[in-house]
Amino acid sequence: MSTRQHSEDPKPEALPPRLPPQEKAEALMALIEEAMAVQMCLQLIAEHLHGSSELTRACRGILRDLYRLGPRTVPQLARNRPVSRQNVLMLVHRLASEDLVAFSRNPAHKRSHLVSLTDRGKELLEQMWGREMALLSHLDLDLPLDDLRAATGVLHHLRTTFEQLPLPDSE
Repeated sequence: MSTRQHSEDPKPEALPPRLPPQEKAEALMALIEEAMAVQMCLQLIAEHLHGSSELTRACRGILRDLYRLGPRTVPQLARNRPVSRQNVLMLVHRLASEDLVAFSRNPAHKRSHLVSLTDRGKELLEQMWGREMALLSHLDLDLPLDDLRAATGVLHHLRTTFEQLPLPDSE
């Protein structure tokens, strides 16, 4: 007769308690309101650092996307923005008139040209980032690096979640 040893199943790790939906929604709303307030402060700081020209405020995101993602079509640039393709096209033409972006033939599409950053556009963006990094590196923040990384992770998770929400077309 064989004896089988019965071992107790290991106890699952304790999960953090779930917040009631209302409490979680209120905490999320407080985070969103704080993020929006930070964005307003950042806009004022950017105007101070880079000048308050319309070009700087309206086009910086397009320049940043082209720098990080490479050449894109206007529809690709417009996809994750709360504005129409026509509005993005107008901004891109404005950037082209300043020699910050250039149009090139798109081998994948006959009518939709690729927009790419010019050397001048890249230099301008790198100068802007340099001014921002100089300011940020002198901030007296009493925050551990792990907290900053955790906050970045939370905001990234929120952004990707919100980007996947099914929203009705605005056009």
